[in-house]
Amino acid sequence: MKKLTILILVVVCFSCGRSIETEKDTSFDFSYTVDTVMVDPGDGLVFLRLGLSTTALTPDQKKLYNFNPAASEMEIIDLESLRLSDRIQMEKEGPNGTGRPRQLITSKDGNTFFASFTDVREFDSQLENMKSYKIQGGDFEGLQVDQSLSFDLTISPDGKFVYTPYGSENTDQAREGLAILELQTMKLKTYPMEIWERIHAYIRSFFMDGQMVSRTYEAVYIDPVDDRILISSPNFNEVYILDLETDSISHKTFHSQLTEDSKKVPSVTNFDSPDQIPEIIAESEEQVSFSRFYYDNFNKKFWRFSRDLDRKIGDSAVFKGVVTLFDENLNQLHEEVSSIPFFGFKFFKDGKLYSYVNVEDELGFAVHTFDF
Repeated sequence: MKKLTILILVVVCFSCGRSIETEKDTSFDFSYTVDTVMVDPGDGLVFLRLGLSTTALTPDQKKLYNFNPAASEMEIIDLESLRLSDRIQMEKEGPNGTGRPRQLITSKDGNTFFASFTDVREFDSQLENMKSYKIQGGDFEGLQVDQSLSFDLTISPDGKFVYTPYGSENTDQAREGLAILELQTMKLKTYPMEIWERIHAYIRSFFMDGQMVSRTYEAVYIDPVDDRILISSPNFNEVYILDLETDSISHKTFHSQLTEDSKKVPSVTNFDSPDQIPEIIAESEEQVSFSRFYYDNFNKKFWRFSRDLDRKIGDSAVFKGVVTLFDENLNQLHEEVSSIPFFGFKFFKDGKLYSYVNVEDELGFAVHTFDF
């Protein structure tokens, strides 16, 4: 493998617990090296048009399942030998159809789950037989008459549950919390949580002739890790933790000495001219943004990546990237400026961070090896 120095080009409530402020440990020793490795595609090419957005890492971290929706084909990448080991043709429609998945996971029993906006489809280990679970339009006990589930579906690592926001069907109102739906029984449990009300303040709406024509979208990350679900936002340096064993919610607030701790809540959120959209988007993008939490089960550490405006050169914005390290209880250990990419598909394997890179339309990974 060839050692490279990577230069990053940026493209593109209710709470049952305590709020905890944490500071970085300045005595923490932290360094890393980066190797770039390439995946052998064999006689063809790996599907990269969507930037590995419909890709699942197997629980043993030995394979990647990369779905090509244009061809309804599953590509299986062997991470041990770094080669494309198999292609499995699937059906887009019909009794075993894949539909249009937004998320994939593979469970320990070898099944693969496709989540779309409306349903979850469970395929056996051979990707031949499928069982479908309809999510949207269902009449679920535990929801009020005027409540519904969101279109944002997250599948649990074992494939038994779906995690999704719930709340009023009135899109002008914020979602109210997190719902957990058991797929086999379709039983639902709800957890009121303030994070959706908080991010609702950042939504900007655009009107024409008095009618709303578009609205910005504010993401909430939902990350299941073992017996916990981490709920966080790109807009602030915090995390809500739902403990599935104790059925309780805790809330941690962190502090960064290298970035702002939150985006500014916009003073104006309604606009009546499309010409204002580029300026509004640029203003938001030049503020701090936080990634989801990534769990390294080898070192028992959580990682979070953030970026913030470093300086302006004329009309051009120059950003700095920051990596923050937490222990398994989400106590902040260390932060520093880093060249590790903020955007893009990434995962941990054997204590190393693999970050997707496209090298002349071929699949590669920047492999970060840490010393701390």
